[in-house]
Amino acid sequence: MERRDDTENGHETAYARTAPMRPDTAPSHRRSGIKSRLLLILGLAMLAIAIASAVALVALTQIRSQVATVADRELPASEAALLLARIGERLQDRTPALMVLKDADARRRQMDLIEQDLQSLASEAEHLNRLHPGKDSDAASFSRLTRALADNLRQIAALIERQADLGRAAIGQRERLIQLRERVQQILGPSILAVTDVVDREPSAPEPLFRRAALAQGALLDAERLAGFAFGELLIATEASSLDQVRQSRRTFERIRDRLVGLVPRIPSGLRDELRAAIADLAGQLEPAGVFALRSGELAAIAEAERLEVANRRIASQLKSRVDALVRSANANIAQVAAVMGETVLANTLLFVAVSVAAILIATLLSYRLVVRDISLNLRAVTQAMQRLAEGERQARVPAMDRDDEIGDLARVFNVFKEQSFRMETLDRQLTEKSNLLLATFDNMNDGFTVFDAQERLIAWNPRYLELYGLSDAALEYGVSLAHIHARLAARGTRAFTPLGEEVALAELVSERRSLTREYEVRCPDGRLVELRSNPVPTGGFVTIHIDVSERRAMERQLRQAQKMEAVGQLTGGIAHDFNNILAALQGNLTYLEEGLKDRPELYARWKKAMGASDRAARQVERLLAFSRRQRLDPQLVDVNALVTGMLDLLEYSLGDGIVLHSELAVALPLVRIDPGQLENALMNLAINARDAMGGQGQIRIETARLSDAEVEIRVEDTGCGIPQDLIDRVFEPFFTTKSGGKGSGLGLSMVYGFVSQSGGGVTIESEPGQGARVGIRLPVCAESAVADSGTLQEEGAVADCPQGNGETLLVVDDDPALLDLTATQLESLGYSVRIAGNGAEALDVLRGDSSIRLLYTDIGLPAPWDGFALADKAREQRPGLRVLYTSGQDHDRLEVAEVLLKKPVPLDLLARTVARLLSA
Repeated sequence: MERRDDTENGHETAYARTAPMRPDTAPSHRRSGIKSRLLLILGLAMLAIAIASAVALVALTQIRSQVATVADRELPASEAALLLARIGERLQDRTPALMVLKDADARRRQMDLIEQDLQSLASEAEHLNRLHPGKDSDAASFSRLTRALADNLRQIAALIERQADLGRAAIGQRERLIQLRERVQQILGPSILAVTDVVDREPSAPEPLFRRAALAQGALLDAERLAGFAFGELLIATEASSLDQVRQSRRTFERIRDRLVGLVPRIPSGLRDELRAAIADLAGQLEPAGVFALRSGELAAIAEAERLEVANRRIASQLKSRVDALVRSANANIAQVAAVMGETVLANTLLFVAVSVAAILIATLLSYRLVVRDISLNLRAVTQAMQRLAEGERQARVPAMDRDDEIGDLARVFNVFKEQSFRMETLDRQLTEKSNLLLATFDNMNDGFTVFDAQERLIAWNPRYLELYGLSDAALEYGVSLAHIHARLAARGTRAFTPLGEEVALAELVSERRSLTREYEVRCPDGRLVELRSNPVPTGGFVTIHIDVSERRAMERQLRQAQKMEAVGQLTGGIAHDFNNILAALQGNLTYLEEGLKDRPELYARWKKAMGASDRAARQVERLLAFSRRQRLDPQLVDVNALVTGMLDLLEYSLGDGIVLHSELAVALPLVRIDPGQLENALMNLAINARDAMGGQGQIRIETARLSDAEVEIRVEDTGCGIPQDLIDRVFEPFFTTKSGGKGSGLGLSMVYGFVSQSGGGVTIESEPGQGARVGIRLPVCAESAVADSGTLQEEGAVADCPQGNGETLLVVDDDPALLDLTATQLESLGYSVRIAGNGAEALDVLRGDSSIRLLYTDIGLPAPWDGFALADKAREQRPGLRVLYTSGQDHDRLEVAEVLLKKPVPLDLLARTVARLLSA
């Protein structure tokens, strides 16, 4: 066993020499082979040499004790000391590397290497102590120095970790400071601008007003300036290079903070609390977790680590001095022993040489006669077989394989080598095939791929990269610079952007990609969007994937537009619901006044105009509800082709003589489940919009088609002026119109969009300026077994006489006071006793106190927690036989089949008939 220093990984390893393995194919019983004959000859020669050696051995025994001393103590001690010195130098080199590493994983790996070296250092120091035990010897000094070096290194590692923790905390404080600065700017900035705006808009205002405005603006400006100084000092402190700079920044910051606190009383009263809170948050940086304490701790850790690193250098120097002294001492002892050995060896060498030469000559003659000649003949045959194999002769036969001596072993091993070479050829062929497969995959990737070396030269790319950027094969060659490629792309109008949407020059894409993973978005002149994902290569350079994201971004835009339309629909539905309540009160009161105005023609005429206006408002609300997908529908099984065919005559009449109407209907379209009347209105709206876009002259084409097994489409196409691209996303918004002169309400396409969406379909629009427009209505195919809808009851039609009550007690609940009063008046005029409540809790109290109430008439949209449904459920728990009548400005899916909903505004005759029917049930 021997020790060696492994210079590749810096650790001591041990190894042992092992004997070569014999071929497995060797025969188990062998005759006397080459080895046996050679051993016999060598044995005879060694016997002669042993006699001469015995004489020399007597002389060598005399210096044995001195050699043993050198071998057992001086040499191992020198080896151990030298190894200690090498490990110490290696540790000395690792310390600066550990101090400059920023990555935690890299520091941990470096510290693992240091710990391994420290373990080796302690082991060798202990070994040296065993060789040189003593109170104050060089070995003891080695132990003390190695322990001090290990302690210093561990302290440096702990200090570096502390510095890293403080650095991360400081980064977090900086981010919070940036947020706080934006917060202070949001507090002060708008107020300063507001004061300036008041002064600019009122140049003739009294002088006291100007004086107060100037004083207020001055205080705000001073506060903004002092806040900027305070944030500046905090940022200076985060970059301070010494503790004195940190303390100086802290004192300056404290003075600025005090001035800000003193300035608060001069700030307008509406901003003082917010500013005080901001100043308190700013003063929090003086706490132990603030910027100043964090930076001071970081600088202290750096200073202590540097001090320990200097101490380590001093320890390493002392360790080297001790090693040099120990080596000099060992060399002197070795030289003394060597001189004595030289004299003894010289005296016995002549005798030994003479005997040895004679033995060698005799052994050589016997070896040639008995061994060499036979070996030469057989080795020549094996060599010739190997040459034939090297020349490609796969059937070359290896001779002497049947021998049971070493020549036979060699022949058998060569035969195994031959088989292995054939196997390697097969593996090489398979490797070539896999390489070709990998190259084919690389060339047929859907994404572009490039590799640049450390000098920013192109060394690999695939055809998709050229296709994405519209480059030709002749434009690129191996080794072309990235700057040259960027120049070509920039000349064609290619632009680059960060993931946050900030534009960057193409030349700026290079610097950070060498060392950091980066992503960019490149916009090509043809409208294509390419996403760059670049990663650095450890050996220098970087690899980049170029992904075409044009389709994905288009889908994202469509999703945002759908979300926008959904939000607008919800807002529109809420507005329509609230307006319906107002309209119900208006129409109810107008209906109540009708009988009293019939004998006054002038007022009755005005009443008719008001009633007509309210009817138009009701239709407008219906359109808004259609857009918000809250209108009441009557879905039926509809043959789309039959519906379109039945409308063609009406469309031709409505569109006028200047419009040529064409239809192209697909054969055997499946049925759809939809409200046919609303679908006819939608097609009429689209046709009229198309006519208006063509100025009354042009062609309109209506087509039907089956898009898939689950969907059919109706397309309306015109030859008009088209729609600009920047307006296509807005055409479905309520009240948006491109018609001039106040023409159009802006609700036509909104109604189409809402109706189709409520029916489970979708609307698409394609247009280019000057090329006309195409609107598609996609509708889901109906299943073969359609289930009839369970809807609510809405009785329509007027009757001549309203059923009258017999004093029955009704409870009316509505959160709109005007509508509540109107409904109570109407029911009282019908002969009922009416109790009223403005919310669910009040209604429950009334219900508990009056057992004569037979019917609950409630609005569904009551304020939480008692909406109409919750109120009805609770009322039925208290009064199981209670009748319930709902009212609302919109439909509701929660209603049971047997429940009744009256849609606002409710005509008096419908209200009378419904209440009478429920009470008599």
